[in-house]
Amino acid sequence: MSLTGRFWFRKSWTGRLVLLVEEERPRWFGRGAGKPRWRNAKLLDFAEPELRPLMMMEKHHRMGSGPAQVRTLRPVPTAVEARAANG
Repeated sequence: MSLTGRFWFRKSWTGRLVLLVEEERPRWFGRGAGKPRWRNAKLLDFAEPELRPLMMMEKHHRMGSGPAQVRTLRPVPTAVEARAANG
């Protein structure tokens, strides 16, 4: 399920403002293109792509489903490496 980039706001019964995001949901048995649908935004929708593995790791840790491993993280360059890369 991938986000399309469209969003909307709605007000709940209690007066809170809720962010809605549109996503492409695959159809049953793979017939045709995906069907767009609106859903409430989750915290993971706001995360940068580089931070998503960390957020998933935290979710698995809180659920108690054993040790989660993140394999897509890259080390942060040190100050010397950053200066060399910038010129």
